[in-house]
Amino acid sequence: MTPDEAPAWRRLCPLPLDRLAPLPALTDHLDRAGTGRRLAEADATRTPPDDVLAELRSLGVAAVYDPATATAVHVNALNAALARHSGSLAITLGVNALALLPLYIAGTPPQRDRAGAVLRAGGSAAMLLTELEHGSNLARVATRAVPDAGRWRLTGEKHLINGGTRHDLLVTLARVEGEDGLGLFLAERDDSVTALPAWRTLPTAAADISGVRLDGTVAQPVGVPGDGAGVLRLTLALSRGGIGSLASGVTSGALAQAVAYARERDVYGEPIVHLGAIAEHLFRVAALDVLVAAAAVKATFLINTLGPAAAHATAVAKYACCLLAEEAVTEGRAVLGSRALVEEFGYAARVRDVLLYGVFDGTSHILLDQLQWRLERFAAGPPPGGDGYRTLAEAYAGVPQPLVHVARLRVRPFAPNPAARAATLAAATGRPAVAALATLLRRLFDLVGHARRGGRWAADQAWRFAGAAVLAEAETLLAAVELVDPYGRGTAGLPGRAGEVDEAALGYALGWRGAVLAARVDELAADLAADDPPGPGAVERTDDLLAAFAGERAPARAALRRWLTSTPADPSAAGASR
Repeated sequence: MTPDEAPAWRRLCPLPLDRLAPLPALTDHLDRAGTGRRLAEADATRTPPDDVLAELRSLGVAAVYDPATATAVHVNALNAALARHSGSLAITLGVNALALLPLYIAGTPPQRDRAGAVLRAGGSAAMLLTELEHGSNLARVATRAVPDAGRWRLTGEKHLINGGTRHDLLVTLARVEGEDGLGLFLAERDDSVTALPAWRTLPTAAADISGVRLDGTVAQPVGVPGDGAGVLRLTLALSRGGIGSLASGVTSGALAQAVAYARERDVYGEPIVHLGAIAEHLFRVAALDVLVAAAAVKATFLINTLGPAAAHATAVAKYACCLLAEEAVTEGRAVLGSRALVEEFGYAARVRDVLLYGVFDGTSHILLDQLQWRLERFAAGPPPGGDGYRTLAEAYAGVPQPLVHVARLRVRPFAPNPAARAATLAAATGRPAVAALATLLRRLFDLVGHARRGGRWAADQAWRFAGAAVLAEAETLLAAVELVDPYGRGTAGLPGRAGEVDEAALGYALGWRGAVLAARVDELAADLAADDPPGPGAVERTDDLLAAFAGERAPARAALRRWLTSTPADPSAAGASR
């Protein structure tokens, strides 16, 4: 399929969508023009899209989140489909997966059964983590859980809660009375729960983002009281792959709308898609669409096989997918010009909504802190276990596994050295740009070693985070090579070929983003050298890699230009989302 016919997450997914019931019925309903109009009206009036939610429930959406049937593949595929159409709808439904992950990880069978019954009856779940005074510093939450005659009662206020005024099941992080620790507790909305006024947010205008006051609310611990931090850490390791899929959906939506506009808009006697500058913006969105989808799909299938041990891939997806999605929407905005800022044309919602994903489930700085820790270990040398492609092939060949099962797996974290993986891919594909990426990663690791020896690594968080950002984006390029390049697919155990347009988008991504990463590595080296002039064994510049990256761009441009200037098989498909 081409970008005119299906979003990138679906195209790159190793499993056909028709094997993921009830997703075909749900996505067909979302693709209807009337559904898109009603979602746009909900955003315009800041009113939750209850009619669309009711229709999706009638089509079986509860099965995607029900602990008895939920899988990471179903959850994340739906995330991508929803975000392509509406950020408000996507997070309103997607929060069910986030809130119920602690039950998948540590809940009792009766707790999971109760959650499933509530979902099937039309209810929803919310995650109550943050408080205004403490923000993302969850270690300082003030909400208390007090034991009371064999049960627990919750007291406190939570804010910026998705579903705070409406959702029925309330999974709440609270300080455990009498213990030095936090706990996660399952409560249900009753008279002791007060819904506080909704916040007016820039993105997802129709979502219920509000506050909740708990006044002695009866609750049950999820897992061991006092072990809430541990359960939450596992929860976030799993949920971050879902955020990457949300980012993939909004990127595909932006591409479809920008391409449709450029093919139709006639300013100088022919559609603006024929203008070189406009085409270049679209090339970039197409390249970013493939990168974001590849990282999100990879994280999803590793979760499906390894559970929380896929934390490195989910951190990459959460950080890099959200960052690149913002860039994609900005490139698309350049195509639409002023119309991208007019509510009635629909693209303005994408401009707003994409900003949410980078701060959802933790800001980018939290993810960079995790990634810099991994970067330091990569720089210390390749661990035993090789390039990891046997495990990745098993993941891509796997069928959807119950989240209740994979969420409880405790296996060794999966984080094979990316320089080793790039070298394997370079040998398999014969692409100079992939070999250049392997060299670039080795030079990044050499820089980290130099920074550690000179003390800069320990002293300069900003430098560490800049290196971690390069690592994350390099991982998206590797994920795209694995899922799109024909020989990369073979290395990852995938049959057949990706689409012609996806292959061209990969070439453009390697040529463009590879050069960007090379410049960033040179900047890191120059910054380090300013404080610690290089001596023997200094890290080389990446000038020699630029030609290898640049060699990908000319053929990729030609193929993408042919696609852009052709007539799509279904012209309505490109703009169906709004």
